Amino acid sequence: MLNKIFPFWLLLNCFISHTNIVSSDVPEGTPCATPDQQIGPCVSILTCEPLLQLLKKKSNDPEARSYLQKSVCGYNRDNTPRVCCSEATSKSLDDEGGGSSNKPKDKQAPTDDTNSNSAEPLAGLLSPPDCGFSNHSASRVVGGVPAKLGQFPWMVVLGYRNPRNPNRPKWLCGGTMITDVHILTAAHCVYRRNDLYLARLGELDLYDDNDGATPEDIPIAQKKIHEDYNTVQFTNDIAILTIERKTRNPKVWPICLPHAEPLRSQSFEKLRPFVAGWGAINFRGPQSSILQVAEIPVVPTEKCKNAFAVQPNILIDERTLCAGWTTGEKDACQGDSGGPLMHGRIEEEDIQRYYQIGVVSFGFKCAEPNFPGAYTRVTYFIDWIQRNIS
Repeated sequence: MLNKIFPFWLLLNCFISHTNIVSSDVPEGTPCATPDQQIGPCVSILTCEPLLQLLKKKSNDPEARSYLQKSVCGYNRDNTPRVCCSEATSKSLDDEGGGSSNKPKDKQAPTDDTNSNSAEPLAGLLSPPDCGFSNHSASRVVGGVPAKLGQFPWMVVLGYRNPRNPNRPKWLCGGTMITDVHILTAAHCVYRRNDLYLARLGELDLYDDNDGATPEDIPIAQKKIHEDYNTVQFTNDIAILTIERKTRNPKVWPICLPHAEPLRSQSFEKLRPFVAGWGAINFRGPQSSILQVAEIPVVPTEKCKNAFAVQPNILIDERTLCAGWTTGEKDACQGDSGGPLMHGRIEEEDIQRYYQIGVVSFGFKCAEPNFPGAYTRVTYFIDWIQRNIS
């Protein structure tokens, strides 16, 4: 048996040694673009049957080797490469029930997640003045710019274990405080990630101790992924993390959720909400150490469907909110996943208050013209959130 296995592992090691290390490590299952511009999840090459066969049978073919190297989107702890594996090629996702292409599409929204049109706040969900307050007024931003200290006090950056440096986590995803112990993020940041263990609150610059921020690291105690998260269609991409204790930082507080009318039934089209995160500053580029913020317009769902029509596995429906500039000036990118799309409102006494209307989910590369970013629509999941924080 060992004699049969050995040649393949020798081949795999050769492939690794000739592959350029990608600049940003992303969680397994993160949406990505293949070299032939198909969208699929980032998974271990050992579970992507077509690329695995390509490696075994055509490793000496320069074109095949180039395709394999361009497909790399990260590495596992044992240095096995992860590759972007389109829906039609992802064997493991079908076998594990993670979202087969043969799975029927949802015909309608589940009854417990549809809008109730109730103006009454739901138990457990915060309402003004206990959430969403910002000390900084919003100014119009097209390209991403560094956020101001304390501008978004609910921002969270998620830490993953770093086997190469156990004392320095890998910061791969974002999130938001929605109660004093609950964090809202994307399911793909949590799915099959046993190395996710830490939440950092109150941060501005990840690697500067003199930025004026007073960050606090709190271990994650519980993880809840949406029961119907689909790793192929990228639907129901939402999760809730529970931290071990409340923050001791008086400069950290939750963002508001749009659980009451009129926000709950609003489409948000034509508005220009803000996206923030520590993600890459361009596609496959280096991550920003400083929290970045950009203003991007919400686009109609039909326009978003048309943009992603070339990707038959992608499902854009009422669970999705899309936003982006037609010319692609600015967008969320790798590392921004799980972070918020925030609608800012001037309320009583000229108070600037923010409501989270989206969770960064996926996109085609980053800031690609005519391809808006896709966000999990928070208003659709209000009841699910309420059940899982109560």
